[in-house]
This record gives sequence, structure tokens and C-alpha cells, in this order.
Amino acid sequence: MDVTRMLRRYAAPRPFVVPAADGTGARLAVEADMRARGWRRAASPGETGLLVVCGNPGPELERAIGTVWRSMPAPRRRVSSLDEVTGDAGPAEPPDLGEVGMADRGDDRDGLRLDVLHVPLGPVLPDWPAGVRLDVALQGDVVQEAHVTVLESAPGYWRDGRARRLDAVARLLRVAGWDAAAERAAVLRDAAPAEEDAAFCRRVARSRTLRWMTRGVGVRDGRDVHDRLSGWLDEIAGGEGAADGEPVEVLPELVAGEELGRARLIVASVDVDG
Repeated sequence: MDVTRMLRRYAAPRPFVVPAADGTGARLAVEADMRARGWRRAASPGETGLLVVCGNPGPELERAIGTVWRSMPAPRRRVSSLDEVTGDAGPAEPPDLGEVGMADRGDDRDGLRLDVLHVPLGPVLPDWPAGVRLDVALQGDVVQEAHVTVLESAPGYWRDGRARRLDAVARLLRVAGWDAAAERAAVLRDAAPAEEDAAFCRRVARSRTLRWMTRGVGVRDGRDVHDRLSGWLDEIAGGEGAADGEPVEVLPELVAGEELGRARLIVASVDVDG
């Protein structure tokens, strides 16, 4: 890669993508368009001025999007597809949504008196289930308790079980930090079934680092994050249809007592998107 191409790649827009509950199809189209343009996604709204909202957000999700919009640097644009990127800037400033809550005190699991910080995870977060908010109480970086709220829902999008599982694998791998494998999963998701499916699944299954990160994390019914991922890979490699997704109500039970970083992996390992 010459210097000019490298500079163009890093100077290209980096969209921050927010899917609504009914926006899965639009999100897939945006991701395909980003690959065609050679663009990379933004990991946080603070590093980009391009907000892509996929689907039709309801009032509560729209308020959360307003908070994200306010944190983005100018000049900024809000669009629903990348075809609109050459248009005008996004809407006017949203109204002030209030102050951020401060920490209070509470007993942790060891009986110590520590600060308790109440933090909402989602609904606007990279690689997060659409329309879901997980309110957690943190002491240090450990989740003491959590409550889940479904802000909005929509009829299930997926008709192809293989594509659905590859989408879930891509999400989990991005959260785990393996971007190259996540991108490969997304490419396979958008293509017809092929021999490459099994080779990809073997490669991911052999990763010792991924196994180390996910073993013993988010255990439910004897299955941890690694077991759930392995099940998805087996379904993809075997050409099987995807089993039903997990109910979103299991998330508080799974994340309680886990570090915040592990909680993100746990949420990504529960395929609640239908």
C-alpha cells in the first residue's frame, strides 16, 4: 500500500452506526457499503462526525440518539444511508436531556463500603442488541446488579439461520477485539454458503486467545460464552438452521458479578436479535 492510499484510508469517514429494532436490513446494507468504500466503523461517537441511524427509532431510542449526537464533533451529519453522505449537515441540536447521575455508596460482595455507580449500557453502543438497555450498578469495574429494558422491538428479520449466526459471530468477535475475523464473518454472512464457511469456523474455534477470554464467563445452564460461540460455529459449519435466540431477560443474571469488559462479551454471546 503506497502512502497516498494509506492516507486516504485513514482520512476516510468513519460512520458511527446505530440500528433501530426494525433496522437490521438497513444496517447490513450500510455495512456492505462501508466495505465497498473501504471505510472503517467508528468505535465511539466522539471520533466521528457521521451518524448513521438504520431503521425507524422510537421515542426512547431517539432520545438516546440525541445524547450521542450532542457528543459528536462538528461538522457532523446524521443520515440513514451512506448515499446521503454528500448532503447537508444533520439536524439541529437536540434539547438538553439532563445531568449525569453521581455515584452513591453501597456494600460490595466482600462487605466493603464502596462507591456505586449506576450506568446504562445501550441502547446506543457499538455491537449492541438493537433497542435494548441494560442498567448496571458498578462497584469498581464489577457489575453488582443489572436490570434490562426493551425500549422497542420489531418482527424478526432473519430468515436465513446461517446468516443470522454469522452476524452474531461477527458481533462477538468485534467486541473481543478480533476485527479481521469479524469482518470475514460479515463477508461470509452476505455471501452464499460455501466451503469457506467451515474453514472460517475452524480458524475461530482454534484461537487460544479467544478461548482464554471466554472460558468460564457468563455461565448459564453449564454453558459459557465460549460454549455459545462454539455452538454457533457448529451450526454454520454444518449448514444447520439457527436455533431460537436467548430471551433478553437472561442478561441480568449472566452479567451480575462480572467485570464490565466481560459483561460486554456476555451480551454479545446472547443472540437476542431475531
